[in-house]
Amino acid sequence: MYTIGQFSKICKVTVKALRHYEKIGLITPDKVEESNKYRYYSKEQVSLIKKISFLKELGVPLKLVKQIIDKETIPDEIKVLLEEHRKILLEQLDLCNSRLVKLAWWEKTLEGKELTEAKNYDIRIRGVAETPVRSLRKHIKAKEIAPMIRSLLEEINSLGGVHAGPPIMLFFDEDFNPENMDMEAALPVLDVNLSNKTLPAVLAATCIYVGPYDGLEDAYEAVFAWINQNGYRAEYPTREISYNDPQTTPPEQLVTEIIVPVTKV
Repeated sequence: MYTIGQFSKICKVTVKALRHYEKIGLITPDKVEESNKYRYYSKEQVSLIKKISFLKELGVPLKLVKQIIDKETIPDEIKVLLEEHRKILLEQLDLCNSRLVKLAWWEKTLEGKELTEAKNYDIRIRGVAETPVRSLRKHIKAKEIAPMIRSLLEEINSLGGVHAGPPIMLFFDEDFNPENMDMEAALPVLDVNLSNKTLPAVLAATCIYVGPYDGLEDAYEAVFAWINQNGYRAEYPTREISYNDPQTTPPEQLVTEIIVPVTKV
């Protein structure tokens, strides 16, 4: 048996952490003396604490570590838990990559001009023709837009068809909530058998934006300011057309058209 101090040194885990693990039921002392409350750990518990430390190094939350330890004799259930954590790590990786891209873009911008310098956007009023599309509308998170478009593309391919233009995203909410977006993805089609909807013709204020998606808010600011200053009222849903694939195109070369339907005030 080892005292808590000895166990701490053997396993390279602080006494404070061991007491916390005990509190949440992750690992409890093998023996606690009633007279002085001294805690003792067994030799067999060394491998358990090492497993806990290994899972922590993988970024697994303690709550999930406890579930994994509790299900040690059920490998299939452990695989499910680890797969869920893998998805979380991939999401964190995507977020880090996005931040690195944005940081690189920011540094590049600083080299050429001040960030506070206003951009000039070419905003135009034009009629957008009605468009037959294959579409799918859902309440989703912002990070689920790309998978939604891929799902729609696979649906068209499974029907033996092909799309006839770049994806169109329609946003029905006036406010912004990345965790719950009322959004429709649409792909133009020529074959009426593939179409399940026709996007109506609209009069719209439009703007071409070139750059990473993280910078779209600047273009929207310019479009809405133009609408408000020129006697129009913005209508919903707004639309975005992505003219190139973000998986194969550098962020600074992405081309997006913003389409905001309007009516004259």
